[in-house]
Amino acid sequence: MKILVKCSILAICLGSSVGAVDKEVIRNSTWDEKYNSNAYNGKRTSNKKPNPLCSVCTCNAQERTFDCSSKKLNKLFNMSGWTTLNDSGVTIETMILSRNGIPEVPQFPKFNFRVLNLSFNDISVIARKAFYYLDDMEVLDLSHNMLNLKTLRTEIFEGSYTSDEYLPMKKLRVLLLGNNNLNSLNPNMFEHLPVLEELSLKDNMFKIIDQMTEFAIGHIMTLRVLDLSCMELLEIPKFMFYSLLKLQYLNLAGNLLTSVPGALDYAINLKWLSLDENPIESVQGESVFPAIKTLEYLSVSYITTLKVIGRGAFSKLEGLKEIHVCYNPGLTHLHEEAFSRVDAYNQNQTEWPPMKQLYINSNNLSKLDTQLLARWDDMEVIDIRYNPWSCDCDSQWMVETLLAIVEETSPRIKNNIVCAAPDQMKGLSMVDLKRKHSFVHCLDNLPENDDALLIGWLIGILVGIFLAATAILIYRRGSFGLVRRGPQALYVRV
Repeated sequence: MKILVKCSILAICLGSSVGAVDKEVIRNSTWDEKYNSNAYNGKRTSNKKPNPLCSVCTCNAQERTFDCSSKKLNKLFNMSGWTTLNDSGVTIETMILSRNGIPEVPQFPKFNFRVLNLSFNDISVIARKAFYYLDDMEVLDLSHNMLNLKTLRTEIFEGSYTSDEYLPMKKLRVLLLGNNNLNSLNPNMFEHLPVLEELSLKDNMFKIIDQMTEFAIGHIMTLRVLDLSCMELLEIPKFMFYSLLKLQYLNLAGNLLTSVPGALDYAINLKWLSLDENPIESVQGESVFPAIKTLEYLSVSYITTLKVIGRGAFSKLEGLKEIHVCYNPGLTHLHEEAFSRVDAYNQNQTEWPPMKQLYINSNNLSKLDTQLLARWDDMEVIDIRYNPWSCDCDSQWMVETLLAIVEETSPRIKNNIVCAAPDQMKGLSMVDLKRKHSFVHCLDNLPENDDALLIGWLIGILVGIFLAATAILIYRRGSFGLVRRGPQALYVRV
């Protein structure tokens, strides 16, 4: 339950989800006002009566949506009811049947809609060939139901026969199965989905990816988006992504991974990756992330255990453009060579990824090295807010150079870059320091109080002068006063 709550918070903070269904804006309208058989030809006729289903649900002709969500339906309409909707000539692209408590899905009649939303019901049974006649369906949302390994059978997705493929659903691209009772998948689960591109299994308590599940996912050759977030996974099988050559978006957030998965070695075409909210303690060494040259977006955030990002951590991600390392309260060290690498052809040359957006806000960082990135002036977003920055002489470049770039690219965040040390600078905004043309101090050379420093120097100089004069006087009086000078005899050997 704790992980589920965290994952919900994480989804809100991110503001978007890789596997989200098309969101429809439903406008209330009556059938006889908004639709007739010639509506899309600009004509209006009066010989069509309102459809019975549109008196129960909302038919929106402009949006081409049939919305029957939150209507407290105990079951779906029978075949004759659906037939009246078809016979009326309704043009529907999106059918929403969510939040009704429906326990069972029978076979649908022939419809031409593209999106079917059955989420937030109590579905535990789905009939064989339930979607057989839905030839044009591209998106199917079965999330937030009661499906398990026994009830989610391969036969559910059987389509019509073709000579080239075995009973395929020829257009289904997106399948959302999140928040069910799944802990494994039938190995042939997706054999009738030859064009499946997006699969979400988030918030199912798998704990491990067993061989059946690995086989089922590993044989979706067309898969581009895979959401395995919040599944309490301890590890990812080494060869799970070996055959997924089209995989571009991978969400592993909210699991129990303690290190970057070695399975990423085979995710060679990834563009987007999230490892948020996993108990990872450190990310360091050139072997941590494999050489995924296509990866453009990476998020390593909301990790309470993360303390160090070391040398070479992201050095093999040559195409990285946007990185989020945020809300990691224990992160105190971001190595200056975390992104840089030595050129493979010229050992005397250093290279960096083509970074455009850097988010390192809300950590526990006190230092930021100017060599972290190659071209700060080429950045589009730099978010360094809410860190306890140490405003010593090493941070002067942040006040003089970096802050100007932040003001130009992301002016809304400039006032939350604040000094936490030394004491006389604590609480001061770097914007104020820049405005006053103030210079920060070098903590290694100066104590906390400049007045104390001046007094100490004066006392030291006076004491030094006194001791030197005393030493000279004593020396002149002979042996520091222990032996008095007297007549001396000169002995000559003869």
